Amino acid sequence: MRDEVKQQEPAASGKRDRRFGAPRGAWYPVDRVRPGPVHRTAGLHGETLTFQVDRAGNPGSADDSGGWRLLTRFGLIWARPMDGDPDLPQLPPAPPDTLGSIAYSEVPADADYDQAVLGLVDPAHVPMIHRSWWWRSDRRRDKTKAYAPSPFGFTAMAADDFASTAVYDLVKQDRRVTIEFRLPSIRLERVTARGFELINLTTITPVREGHVVLRNLILCSDRRAALLKPFLSATGRVFLRQDVGILQRLEGRSPHLPLVFVGDPDKPSAFYFAAKAALARAEREGSGYVNPVEPQTLTWRT
Repeated sequence: MRDEVKQQEPAASGKRDRRFGAPRGAWYPVDRVRPGPVHRTAGLHGETLTFQVDRAGNPGSADDSGGWRLLTRFGLIWARPMDGDPDLPQLPPAPPDTLGSIAYSEVPADADYDQAVLGLVDPAHVPMIHRSWWWRSDRRRDKTKAYAPSPFGFTAMAADDFASTAVYDLVKQDRRVTIEFRLPSIRLERVTARGFELINLTTITPVREGHVVLRNLILCSDRRAALLKPFLSATGRVFLRQDVGILQRLEGRSPHLPLVFVGDPDKPSAFYFAAKAALARAEREGSGYVNPVEPQTLTWRT
């Protein structure tokens, strides 16, 4: 990694260290697509966004006083400031029309933005936080994942013949699991197999300083799974509340401290801060984004 984050000092008093906090020029989900027509408001970066939604659920013109732009993707309404560079960073490509929504959940949290985002990339997060008996066992295993740079972030692909949870054992034939992290705070897990595809999207939206919204959306090629949407959405809320629980325990512990990352398990967190530093540099210099992540294989036990 060319721009690896090592031990660093916090920014001088009065200066905003752009390695920390939510990038202001990026896209964030602010609502889900729901039929209108209706007038809606949402919070982002401490401001109130006002917009209209038509009968199909698509957002109309934003309140001019807010200076925003809007679009829909993954069944969500996304927003960003008008003064942001539209190419820094871009959203993931739209999913195929063959995928239908089978779950949606959102939970607010009083939490530091970076602490919340680290939960999307830390490989110890899932086994330590999401310990429901129906999700995973307590048995720990050695895991090996190949990391590679991808647009505005990095993607991990399991090099083992198993996934993190026994749920994925239901899909075995030619199964492939990849997890992409894309700035500013998008975790996109894809599960593909012969004749099957599933997308599990988790995002963090900075509503205001110290307050975020966690969202989870699942799309699947097997439309029969939509019959389970109430159950799956409720399960998603359980997972997000588990995340909120640990964030509340971390409240008051700022990550704006000297950054010390040790060993393979910490490298994805280092990737995140390095990627965000590269984004800030590209915005500041008006240059193209140069991804600092280099391909490597990481191993840990969880």
